[in-house]
Amino acid sequence: MYLIFFIIALVCFAFHTAVHVLEHFRRISGNRSIHVTIGVSMFFGWFSYFYISFSGFSLAVLNTISFIGVAMLMAGIYLFLVSHARVHKRMHGGKGKLVTDGIYSRLRHPMYFGEILMLLGAPILGQILLTLFLSPIFIIQILAWRYIEEKELVKEFPEYREYMNRTWF
Repeated sequence: MYLIFFIIALVCFAFHTAVHVLEHFRRISGNRSIHVTIGVSMFFGWFSYFYISFSGFSLAVLNTISFIGVAMLMAGIYLFLVSHARVHKRMHGGKGKLVTDGIYSRLRHPMYFGEILMLLGAPILGQILLTLFLSPIFIIQILAWRYIEEKELVKEFPEYREYMNRTWF
């Protein structure tokens, strides 16, 4: 069963990355149906990842390391949700102004950073090595998305370079 969910997670995250790359090179346009498809794909990717991470989870194995995993997972979920709500209109409503307030005054990519925290926190909490081995693959994909996005933002917003100098990640 792990293998099936492992493959689903890999395929879904690879699909997401491929769509971002195709959008960057203008092979496809980021219309609503593509964003819905990405959302569905990411739901199944994250579901599979969390299924693997917590399939053998037991409260009996809670220890100090587990609490580190809980903290990372909760911080990641919080960052992702808060930042996603902050830029939802920008992401899905077409062009807008650069978001640099709130959490974005400190972090350029809090959604991606939140995802990275979740990718590290879940396997630490669930104490499943398979997902910990998956995490670097997905983190590399996230860093690729970030790289692509930053190239586009530098072109779209002249002030983005200065914003990069005063924020982290």
